Amino acid sequence: MPWTMRSMIGLWFFLVWPVVASDTASVRRATVEVVIDGDTVTLDSGETIRLAGINTPEIKSGQPFAALAQQYLEQRVHNRQVLVENATDPVDPHDRTLAYLYTLDGDSLQLALLEAGLASAIVIAPNDRHLDEYAAAETRARLAGKGIWGVSTYRPRHAMTMTPKDRGYGFVRGRVQRTVLGKKWLEFHLARNFVILIQRARWQQYFRYSPCRLDQADVVVRGWVSGKGKRLRTTISHPFMLERCADTGQSLCHWSAAAGRLTQ
Repeated sequence: MPWTMRSMIGLWFFLVWPVVASDTASVRRATVEVVIDGDTVTLDSGETIRLAGINTPEIKSGQPFAALAQQYLEQRVHNRQVLVENATDPVDPHDRTLAYLYTLDGDSLQLALLEAGLASAIVIAPNDRHLDEYAAAETRARLAGKGIWGVSTYRPRHAMTMTPKDRGYGFVRGRVQRTVLGKKWLEFHLARNFVILIQRARWQQYFRYSPCRLDQADVVVRGWVSGKGKRLRTTISHPFMLERCADTGQSLCHWSAAAGRLTQ
């Protein structure tokens, strides 16, 4: 029987990819025992894997498409072997392994979730290895209105309307009203109660423009909103997480337009 293209790709992953990737990534085979949610699984060894480079809706919060994202992933990996490619910085603050998952045929699980509109792309530096692919997949899903991109729940909230109930992952829009350039941290205030925080060292490493260019700029930030009381913040470490709406090709800014003007 002639070999199919999928079979050839699968063989390449088995025999060639580990050799090619050995200098930059740890690649291994493992069996998925439990699918916790759309971006987290547990292996039969007990190791918990957090899928790097994406974020899916939270089941505990009852967010739309959370259950569907879990089911989507479960159908593809539960009780099956997968290929695990460790991220550059492979351990998160919750002691989970950050990794990129593939089926034995070489299909990326992260890309599949993004293409289905069940995840958004994220970058927590230095883990940006597959950013270009993930960002492109997200854009295709958003333009098609798939999954999370087809409902108002996930549209960027204006910073001035944010409340403590809005903690967690999401998209926030607004105009930078005040910029504070500290020795260790850069602060970009979108409202009295909302600030974007970026370590100066991370800015110098990844951002290719002066922080002063954000002053009075319309932006959309993606990330985890936290804070005490009424003061909220989002801490980011990579320029992908922050879009300047004056730049061309900034898709979140265009997508958020349906939720109202950025300036208020």
